[in-house]
Amino acid sequence: MSTTRDLRSKDYPRSGPYADDRAPAFLAALVDAQPLPAFAYSADGRLIACGRAAAALCVGAGTIGPRVLADDGTDLWTIVSGRSEEADPLYELKVPLRTASSETTDATLAVIPLRGRGGTLGGALVIVTGLSDVGYREVSASRRAEWSGEGVFERLVADLGALTGADCVCLAEVVDPDDDRAGAPLIAVWERGRGRQAPIASYPAVGPALVRTLKGRHGVTVVDAGPDALSPDQRWVSKGLRSMACASVRSADGRPLGALAALWRSAPSDLTGIQAAVEIVGFEIAGLLCRLVTEQELKEAEQRYGAVYEGSATPIILIDPGTTQIVDANPAACSFYGIPHAEIVTMSVIQLDALSPDGVQRELARALDGSRSRFAGKHRAADGAIRDVEVSTGVITVAGRRLLYGMLNDITERLRMEAAIERQQRDLETTVAQRTEDLMRANAELQQATIVRDMVLASLNREVRTSLQTITGFTEIILGGEAGSLTEEQERQLSMVLDAGQHLGTFLGGLAESSRDDDAEARIDVEKSDLVALVESVVFGLASFAADKGLELAVVADERPVIAETDRYKVQKILLNLLSNAIRHTDRGAVTVTVMPDGPDGSMISVADTGPGIPQERLETLFADAGDREGVSGLTLSTSRQAAEAIGASIEVESAPGHGTIFTVWLPNHGSAR
Repeated sequence: MSTTRDLRSKDYPRSGPYADDRAPAFLAALVDAQPLPAFAYSADGRLIACGRAAAALCVGAGTIGPRVLADDGTDLWTIVSGRSEEADPLYELKVPLRTASSETTDATLAVIPLRGRGGTLGGALVIVTGLSDVGYREVSASRRAEWSGEGVFERLVADLGALTGADCVCLAEVVDPDDDRAGAPLIAVWERGRGRQAPIASYPAVGPALVRTLKGRHGVTVVDAGPDALSPDQRWVSKGLRSMACASVRSADGRPLGALAALWRSAPSDLTGIQAAVEIVGFEIAGLLCRLVTEQELKEAEQRYGAVYEGSATPIILIDPGTTQIVDANPAACSFYGIPHAEIVTMSVIQLDALSPDGVQRELARALDGSRSRFAGKHRAADGAIRDVEVSTGVITVAGRRLLYGMLNDITERLRMEAAIERQQRDLETTVAQRTEDLMRANAELQQATIVRDMVLASLNREVRTSLQTITGFTEIILGGEAGSLTEEQERQLSMVLDAGQHLGTFLGGLAESSRDDDAEARIDVEKSDLVALVESVVFGLASFAADKGLELAVVADERPVIAETDRYKVQKILLNLLSNAIRHTDRGAVTVTVMPDGPDGSMISVADTGPGIPQERLETLFADAGDREGVSGLTLSTSRQAAEAIGASIEVESAPGHGTIFTVWLPNHGSAR
């Protein structure tokens, strides 16, 4: 039966707190082997091991030996022990340290408390993971270089095996922390007695077993497998390896990167030292794995984006914002400018941009601070042609160098087409305006011709009717015998004259009716119309009529458009009648047409003149007399009111002798026949 215990468990024997001046050999060797500065403290705070890389951080010997001091003179052990009582099993500490040359360096420390019996603090291991520039100048770069390059993981697992007396040490990689089936390939394997690295193929199941054993665990875990424990998760037992001390290798943010395990054929005795060794080596491996993973991801990203960069059909250039030099250009950019790559990388972007040098510098500065990421401009090709471009810019870091990229979109053809469309639109607007003016002129001429025709017909009707009334009147008088007796023949002939006159009067009445619009018809065509535009159209047609009399003809509209739903044609005929009457009966002054909305329910149009006005007694019968104030439209005021009522409108009049006349047409928003 197998049991899994944390090394903190009291069921395991421990070495007591270090009470003498001599650190265990494996601990001193482990500290000295670190590429980073490392220290080991005993329970009473003495510095019992110091790595070669940490020598520059040890100050004078004093009475108790070498010491590591904070900038304010506090012994580092005082700071570490104060935090270690509550920290478990590893914590990070940031503190300014004093160097041997009395300078100050900011340091980041990884502290691993060492526990004695009952969990009491038995010392601590300290690894300096970060230093400011001052510290790094004093720590040997050659020492750190020993732990980079090929074979570093093999050396680390071999050192851990030698220091802990393990029979085998394995390092496995975590492929996918969230998927147990993703596998856990071994990175390195060391086996005692081989004198070399063990073949990874001889331990095919150890990697997955390590990862599953450590899932969700932190710190060092010990597994002691009994002889009958042959579960799938512990197949390393078949190698005769019965005990295992393993640790999860994690990144700084806690992401699992791998698993490190030291394995024995029999249970080890010095678990405290083994805990320290596994944690220290695991910590070192974590840093290396993080760097390798980062480098691999960066390499993959560079390959991926490099392929996109090279194969992109979009021209892309890289620019040094400080010197304006073109650092690189993809094939699409070389083709766009017509410049070979070897030549374009020797040029400045100022040579390609049509802006002034100062203008180019300003645009580069805006792109660099992120205040402008897209703009349009003009670039010059090798043949001298100027191309309109839209440029998208941003900051990119290449090999530690901060550059600007520019992605170019050739918009020359698009701008040419937009200009052509705009030109065609202007031409169309000019043509429409000209055609509209021609139509309005033709409409005005037609209205004037209609007015002249109606005036002639109205005048002819009045003149003929007046003469005819005289003829028929006197004929009736003669036939009545008031002028003397008549012979039978005379009476017969006069009766014929009277009949002819009456027939002619009936004909003239029919002729007058045929010249008028049939506004009494029930058919109403309702549509949305702009009353201001309608009034302006009628005024335009009567402008010459008013000008001939020296009258001012004006339209007043504070709002436009004024929309009404009504029969546009009937409103036009009513207005034509009212305006022509106003012009005809006004000898001097002006005729003013006012259009305005009258609340949410309707609108109004008023026609005001400066004519002689109408007496009060005439106003009462003004709309009843079918022959009074007949306009040039052929509508009398009575028929104009009838036409207004047919579309749901009304006409009102205000007048006083010597003060002119105002006719007001009230139009509802929804006209309806009555």
